[in-house]
Amino acid sequence: MGTNEYFSGNRELAAQLGCMTDSQNHGIVYRLPPKIRDNWLVDVHPKPGLILSNVYFTLPQPVIRVYDIEQPGLWLCSFARGDVTILERGKKSKRLQPGIHLLVNQGQPFKITFGSSEPIWYTAAWIFSDFIAKYLKDREWEEPLTLADALSWPSHYYNTPELVMLFEQLKYGIRNTDKPLMYFEVKIMEILSTILSSVQLEGYSEKFFQKERPKYVTYQNKKFLWQVKAEIDKDILVSPSVKQLAGIAEMGTTKLRQLFKSYYGVTIDGYVRREKMNYALRLLSHDDMSVQNISIFLGYGCPSRFTVAFKKIHGFTPQQFRKSLSL
Repeated sequence: MGTNEYFSGNRELAAQLGCMTDSQNHGIVYRLPPKIRDNWLVDVHPKPGLILSNVYFTLPQPVIRVYDIEQPGLWLCSFARGDVTILERGKKSKRLQPGIHLLVNQGQPFKITFGSSEPIWYTAAWIFSDFIAKYLKDREWEEPLTLADALSWPSHYYNTPELVMLFEQLKYGIRNTDKPLMYFEVKIMEILSTILSSVQLEGYSEKFFQKERPKYVTYQNKKFLWQVKAEIDKDILVSPSVKQLAGIAEMGTTKLRQLFKSYYGVTIDGYVRREKMNYALRLLSHDDMSVQNISIFLGYGCPSRFTVAFKKIHGFTPQQFRKSLSL
């Protein structure tokens, strides 16, 4: 018998964790036992086939959950912190690193292990295919957006500063459950539209500008680049040197720099700076660290250098971002 996320969201996971349930505004709040403080799992169900969640908990021991969801759909997760590992059939297990992650469910069981070594924080959305199809049909739109499309999306389509920002905005709406349900539906479509825009822009570039690129990226080179990016993502604050990355990619440093920029559209150094600023967004969305402390933590030494770097990536200052979240 399958699991019931389509209709009940995280209810079964909450039961497995021993949570207490409380309705709140437009959402359902699951709280872990009282002996575990400041822990929650919040679900909002704006429409059939759309479930949004914000998770913030620390477990006393690891929990393994097997998902067997009949309805096809996408799981988009903005992962901030924690020990969470996903195992899909026929694939290697994947421990989540901070960033945006995508899982495409096509009816095959998969397993998620929630570890206990550190707090787990993330914001996620189950976006089922019938919700997407109905949304587009109701508006008589014919934008290509199917599960088959999502299977071909490289991670740089959805691992962007824009999506990190959108998920951070979404996080507080879910956590407080105080936004109109329309807000959540529109915000999810904004996220999907942003990804679709990246897909279409990439296709345009492939069609008209590929001949101008200095290096053509073969499939073998792509596999090496994926390994390089995964190594950088392990700890964005202590990234390997280009020489070390070139050793992983089994190529020279010049070739690696050229291929990385050709494939990802940004230099290696630029990617590290961008991901540091994405990490900064998540740190700023919690008010327990000052801007000065965040700047030191990220290696910028003083707030002014951090502010310049942050604004260059996001277009606004750290203080303005916190003000937008009423922090």
